[in-house]
Amino acid sequence: MQLCAINFDQMDTSEFGSDATSQTNFLQRARESLAYALQPIVNIHTGGVYGYEALLRGVTELGFADVHSLLTQAGVLNCAAELDSFLRELAIAHFVQLPNAKRYRLFFNLDPQLLETERPEQTLALLRRYQLNPEVICFELSERTDLTTKIDMTAVITAYRHARFQFAIDDFGVGYAGLKLLYEHPPELLKIDRFFISGMVKDHRKRLLVTNTVQLAHVMGIQVIAEGVETEKELLACREAGCDLVQGYFIAHPQLRIDELRQNYDQISQINKRNRREIHSDFALIEERLERIPPLLINAGIKAMFEAFRQHKAHTVIPLLDHAERPLGLIHETDIKEHIYSIYGRDLILNPAFARSLPDFARPCPVIDIHASVERLLEAFSANVNPAGLIVTQNARYLGFISATALLQLIEQKNIAVARDQNPLTKLPGNIPIHRYVSHILEAQEHIRHLVYFDFDHFKAFNDHYGFRLGDRAILMFAELLQKELANRSWFIGHVGGDDFFAGIENATTEQVVSQIQRLLIKFSADVQSLYDQEDRQRGFIRARDRAGNECDMPLMRCSAALIEIRTGESYRCVEALGRVIAGMKHQAKASQSGLVFRHDADTRGSAHTIIDEAS
Repeated sequence: MQLCAINFDQMDTSEFGSDATSQTNFLQRARESLAYALQPIVNIHTGGVYGYEALLRGVTELGFADVHSLLTQAGVLNCAAELDSFLRELAIAHFVQLPNAKRYRLFFNLDPQLLETERPEQTLALLRRYQLNPEVICFELSERTDLTTKIDMTAVITAYRHARFQFAIDDFGVGYAGLKLLYEHPPELLKIDRFFISGMVKDHRKRLLVTNTVQLAHVMGIQVIAEGVETEKELLACREAGCDLVQGYFIAHPQLRIDELRQNYDQISQINKRNRREIHSDFALIEERLERIPPLLINAGIKAMFEAFRQHKAHTVIPLLDHAERPLGLIHETDIKEHIYSIYGRDLILNPAFARSLPDFARPCPVIDIHASVERLLEAFSANVNPAGLIVTQNARYLGFISATALLQLIEQKNIAVARDQNPLTKLPGNIPIHRYVSHILEAQEHIRHLVYFDFDHFKAFNDHYGFRLGDRAILMFAELLQKELANRSWFIGHVGGDDFFAGIENATTEQVVSQIQRLLIKFSADVQSLYDQEDRQRGFIRARDRAGNECDMPLMRCSAALIEIRTGESYRCVEALGRVIAGMKHQAKASQSGLVFRHDADTRGSAHTIIDEAS
């Protein structure tokens, strides 16, 4: 939640005053006017709900411009603690009405005025009254208040963490402390401010900042929430930047009515399926290496821990989960051996008077989502000191465990898969991922799609004349140019083989695509001349043999392109039918002045289609 600057000109505080009566009136009116709306925070891959942020409503009805103004006036009236207590119960009472509320997290904004006097006991008592566990609550620390100047912050956060509450840094990137707050008080979650999400699709600097922030957070074991996502393109940009969770109007507006909220927002998974950019999903690879070690819940007793190791002798670790099946860490067999093998050790920790519980035996362990890439798994593993492995989750719930050995095998398997799917020269996706992408494109009939097939003209003559090393250099030059000119991540780029390339894009305008391809072809025709000798370059041709073996003057190399637009509702019958059309277009492209032909219908019979030479 963003807290705006205070504007006292918009506040009517005259009726409150500062005496006890005014306090009572203020609190009474707050109880009558204020309510909480809940806004879902969901998994960026599946749309499964992770938690809900409590957003205060009714503030303007009290005569205040914003929440910050309300809290400030409560401080002036010396009743900030009473108001905060009321607001916490109001939010919890609303949240608990959700079906399966215990399985989600409630994000609640802490009043920065009260942080130095904060103690968890009151909130714990409140949660017990509503039969909720402390891990349900995630307190948000707003970066719009300089929290690093409060000397007791470490003690406050330590006390809350000991009680199993979680913390999130809100509005990250636009406040006072930035990296200092992140360093001094590392949270479980980081919320990137809407300022960076808005426009990041077209703003390279914002995209770079978000991506690097996500990488830094992940190295520290922190999950990242993208705040204020309002469009599908922003959602996809956040996913590509590596964000774990997402919140904003595109998913759902804050809702006062509980029945307006859902437990899963399926449109997110549908969008991800429709806009697949991955060359190869790692989901199946990770799932194959997953060990389904039976976990223990936090309220299980010490006897259950001993029994678990006795029954599953092959496992040296046991995952520990909270009441909502979210991972808390790993219990290592080596940590309890000193109790097992000492004369009285086992009896001692089984004694209720010893006051040891399962969390006392749990060590932190990196937690990763099943939809993450193998590279992300390796990053999380490397960022921790001697971890036994990784806990894998799905929609924040425990799914399984990947040991260090299994991770090494997974990396090797991934490298083999990547090598199989890549062109060995350019490292671009090869024929298998290209075929997979085209098949997907032909199924996605609800969008405009553009497919481009690139082929060099006069490449054989150049390769024969100058040798394969310069021939490879020309191929690499074009591959680098493709990645530079089609840098928008919406493009899929592949290398069919030799001097043949492929590119595809969805949801782009015809003008945008044609302009990009024309610019690419012109740039290559100019750049590739640098590979010719000065004499051949000035002459504009080389003496070489044609495919029939006859010596003749061969023009300098260029690239031609066959561009196909498939409109909404249109589709080709199969990949093979599309290939036949492209084969015919290639000849026309090579014969054209510009090297580009454009077709914008889906008639595969070849008798009633439109071919446009963009140079004509």
